[in-house]
Amino acid sequence: MDTPQVLELAKHIWDGHDYLPYVWEEWLTEPQGLLCVAEYGSRIAGVGKLTLLSPGQWWLEGLRVHPEFERRGFASHINDYLLGHWLQHGQGFIRLTTSSERVKVHQLCAHRGFVKTGEYSVYGAPVVDEPVSSFTPLLLEEIPRALEFVKQSPVLPLLNGLMDHGWRWGAPSAESLESAVRAGKAWWWQARTGLLTYDEDEDDGKKYLALHLIACPVEVIAGCLLDFRRLAASQGQADAQWTVPHHPESLRILAEAGFKQVWDEVLYLFEKQHPGIG
Repeated sequence: MDTPQVLELAKHIWDGHDYLPYVWEEWLTEPQGLLCVAEYGSRIAGVGKLTLLSPGQWWLEGLRVHPEFERRGFASHINDYLLGHWLQHGQGFIRLTTSSERVKVHQLCAHRGFVKTGEYSVYGAPVVDEPVSSFTPLLLEEIPRALEFVKQSPVLPLLNGLMDHGWRWGAPSAESLESAVRAGKAWWWQARTGLLTYDEDEDDGKKYLALHLIACPVEVIAGCLLDFRRLAASQGQADAQWTVPHHPESLRILAEAGFKQVWDEVLYLFEKQHPGIG
């Protein structure tokens, strides 16, 4: 029953380009986490979501307040409601991203005990329309081996120990690898000396492959990224993209592989550790 008002609210977000209408039905059916709305009389004033990515990896997202109800405490109320649910029922870490320009959100995070752990930007490169034969599919029975390979990868510290779960960041997990394998989007590279996962995305009608995770020796990342551009071409995409934390070594590698910053906007990543962790 809330759907019409939620979709109407979304029309006021990001000049009508909010992603909420595209994920709302999926969010309604998720069995874990928590989806909530804030009401004022018969009106929906805001919405927010707590998502379980994998055991111990939680994500706050979808926090929206209708413009008519801004600056009246609804955002804080929704945030505290979801955070309270996590404190009571969750564990591990809870994270969120927000624009570097949203100072009030930064203050809200600081007051709730969140710590800024990274600054991220989107980098992209056009596809390379050349044959590529360096990839072989990751198999379901190989997931334990692959997860250990990722955890031991020297690339992981450059990524703050996290992988992209589709505009959500959390530690690599067997669940995330299994999801990528079942979607046909997890590959070994160069006779199992590297591994990557990705997903398909679209921006203003332009399709691209979004890299979610890469693991390989640091000295060959640029070569793996170049092959990723070839892989994107083989799948009919226009671009290859990767949202990466601002680490000097990562930025050097991206430049070497032909990637340039796509958006001027910078995302701040905040996280909070559950007090139940010793």
